[in-house]
Amino acid sequence: MLFVKNVPFNNVVANGVATVNLPIGMSYNRILLQLGGTFTKAMITDIKVKLNGKVIFQNTGARLDLIQTYRGFAASANFLVIDFTEARARTMAEQYVGNLNTAQGVSSLTLEVTISGATSPTLDSWSELGPPAPLGVIYKQLMFVSSNTGSGKFPVRLIDVANRGCIVKRVHFAHGGNLSSLEVKKNGIVIFDNVPTAVNSFLNGQYEKTAQTNLFSYDPTCTDNYSEAIRTNDMTSLEFNATYSASDTTTAVVEVLDVLGNL
Repeated sequence: MLFVKNVPFNNVVANGVATVNLPIGMSYNRILLQLGGTFTKAMITDIKVKLNGKVIFQNTGARLDLIQTYRGFAASANFLVIDFTEARARTMAEQYVGNLNTAQGVSSLTLEVTISGATSPTLDSWSELGPPAPLGVIYKQLMFVSSNTGSGKFPVRLIDVANRGCIVKRVHFAHGGNLSSLEVKKNGIVIFDNVPTAVNSFLNGQYEKTAQTNLFSYDPTCTDNYSEAIRTNDMTSLEFNATYSASDTTTAVVEVLDVLGNL
């Protein structure tokens, strides 16, 4: 493993999009962001990782921090990690499947950080790198937003992952406080049975995951056994139905393993 400081970001300003073009050739396991000045993770309103110009990873700073904290990783006010790996997986192969191999098949790797309302911000980044390898299956983090009116059970609209061939590791539902339970169906069969927030939090906690406020984490891989992830190559449908106590807006963050040209 190598751990190196990346070239500086361009356009690190109080309000704007800071960008950095990362060198290709090595395999990217993690990218660590270091914030300085009056600049918090809540002021990062968008993060995009682009591979060959395509967005493969998107989130906000605050929400990404919640997801990393849920997974059991250390949190700090001045640091934020973009992680393409599974450090606690049971096998080494599962630990690194999904990292960004850039030695072949990659022409560009770009990181964009949207800053809103900072004062004299500074932004540096560091990369944990592995040996060179050609582009293969990669980790993606994709966002989908839906709204409901009133209380009841509502479908949370995600991209149609059925028959797309990707592997779904987790789906995090960030909401305004009114999501009370979740049902998941695969091919019309219930595989997650209207599980309340408290039950889900306790279940995930049995496997050293830390529940976060207003983040319902559907995690079939909570045991760190990634053979439990949802494979979509044998599916005709995958439904997520959430029960709400009142109107709300939900951002679903889907963690998948996929090839670049698919989802």
